[in-house]
Amino acid sequence: MRFIVLRHAESEWNRSGIIQGRSDSPLTEEGRRQIAGLGARLQMLSVTLLISSPAGRAFTTAETLAERCGCTVQMDERLQEQDFGRLEGLSYAQAMRDYPEATQCLFAGKAEASAPGGENAYEVAWRLMACLSDLAVDGQNQTLGVVTHGHALQALIWWLKGAYPQEDLRRYGHRNCGYAMLDATASGFNLLNWGVATHLLPQR
Repeated sequence: MRFIVLRHAESEWNRSGIIQGRSDSPLTEEGRRQIAGLGARLQMLSVTLLISSPAGRAFTTAETLAERCGCTVQMDERLQEQDFGRLEGLSYAQAMRDYPEATQCLFAGKAEASAPGGENAYEVAWRLMACLSDLAVDGQNQTLGVVTHGHALQALIWWLKGAYPQEDLRRYGHRNCGYAMLDATASGFNLLNWGVATHLLPQR
């Protein structure tokens, strides 16, 4: 089974620099244009089903892509964004003012860092891997699109690349509507590529 694991389209809070996490905001017009570019690519990749985070920005992305690909959408709570606890709804500047140590560590790409009341990258990676493992058991010889979030996706790629504790997770960041591709095999998951965004170039 092949997975196309993608970050949702740009949201209003992405554009404004507000920390979202489990909170939400609508997609922007640029986000809609990003979906158009990604939809054409997913058609070429023959995606047969989309699994989405329940967050509105992710599910709207998934529904629009499903219309383009002629497939259906399912939700899975485990695909939610990293929980940023008390930082959610704050700008980066506000978070640095109110929670400077946690904010600095978290956004410096430290795997063990978490916001007050939030998750770290290990916890995020575990639940995404559990989701993908369950999906791999249920379906064979399909290509599934998996719609998740920026920090969740970078934690997943970090995990698949070896989960080195001292590594800077920011190196695995993805643009909105960028994606990674991986195969589920009998021996585990094989990461084929990540950070793919060439389909977005005509939209710029």
